[in-house]
Amino acid sequence: MLEQPTFGRRLRELRLARGLSQAELAAEGLSTAYLSRLESGARPPTQKVLEHLTARLGVPADAFETVELSALGQALAHVTSSDADDGSALPLLDAAVRSPDTDNVDLRWVSLWKLTHLHASQGRLAGALDTARDLAALSDQIGVPLLRERVHSHLAWCLRETGDIAEALVSAQVAVAIAEEHAVPRRDTVKARLVLVSVLAESGRMAEARVYSDQLLATAEELTGAPYAEVLWAVANVRLREGDETGAAELLDRALGRLESRDAPLLSLRLRLAAASLSLQMNPPRVGTAERLLHEAEPIVRIVGTATNEIELDVVRAHLAFQRRDIDTVTALYERIEPSMGALTFRDRIRMELLHNQVLVMRGHQETGVRAIEKLAAEAQERGNLHLVSEVWRVLATTLSGIDAH
Repeated sequence: MLEQPTFGRRLRELRLARGLSQAELAAEGLSTAYLSRLESGARPPTQKVLEHLTARLGVPADAFETVELSALGQALAHVTSSDADDGSALPLLDAAVRSPDTDNVDLRWVSLWKLTHLHASQGRLAGALDTARDLAALSDQIGVPLLRERVHSHLAWCLRETGDIAEALVSAQVAVAIAEEHAVPRRDTVKARLVLVSVLAESGRMAEARVYSDQLLATAEELTGAPYAEVLWAVANVRLREGDETGAAELLDRALGRLESRDAPLLSLRLRLAAASLSLQMNPPRVGTAERLLHEAEPIVRIVGTATNEIELDVVRAHLAFQRRDIDTVTALYERIEPSMGALTFRDRIRMELLHNQVLVMRGHQETGVRAIEKLAAEAQERGNLHLVSEVWRVLATTLSGIDAH
């Protein structure tokens, strides 16, 4: 549509792009004053004027037309064209994607995909999960296998991070089934199996987790960079839960040795934090290894880390301080982390609360601490995280036995 004032703005853009003055463009067919009024939006263009302008500028008539973006299109354009999130991207896109007049399926899918990852990157796990559910429903409606596989993998990840293990297992199994039935890219198949392995391990189904992790490990050398490191990380987690601490440590060392921080800094950071945490869960805890890994992680957090990464770093610091028997530091770190607990994964939150209540028991508040730990076990049981349930009861038994010994 050739409407003012958009026509005038577009006319001026085209004229200036060609380095023409108003007098040069007007030439013999128009007066400069009339052209000025066209550019200001004061006069509408006639067919004769349009023919003159297209000839002088060397453009077709539709070069003056403008396309109005929908609210969702504008929001998505803002988010994707920004070098960094200034804080406005997430609420802007969220409001647009929830608008009832959003009927462009393609645009809605891309927007939901972007939105769920924005939520996740900012530690808004509940928002990431809600959006991932909407995205899964839309993907199933569209029916494209690759999109369905990627979304169900992501949904399974969101469910695992928020503690809904039973539902996460269903989504992960759907993703793997789609990947195995259809010719999806190998990297997507690997990602689907990675999520399934982690969910199986959380749910206590170690025999199945071992089968899938062995399959992943058998093909790991065919991978490079981040996918290779993620496979070894997942397999190491399974090995540790099976009691193979030496095997877990070797796999983590291989993963860290092959992953360059400059190539994938955020994955390198996450891997170091995870490796430090796993090192502290070994028997006996590998305190020196955890210290080294945290020392390597700290500059990465300062350079590329998010607020959530800072909290995750503090969580591992708290567990390290406990192993050093620096109880005051554990308490100080817990007080710093507590207001931001919502940014933590379900597992990290439960383990942080468990650590806090261990300290309460050690400081003589046994009844309060034990009651809180029992509630944590019940919460993990309700969510289907049997491995975490086992860890909570084991920690309680160890803490109480230590109190009795003194």
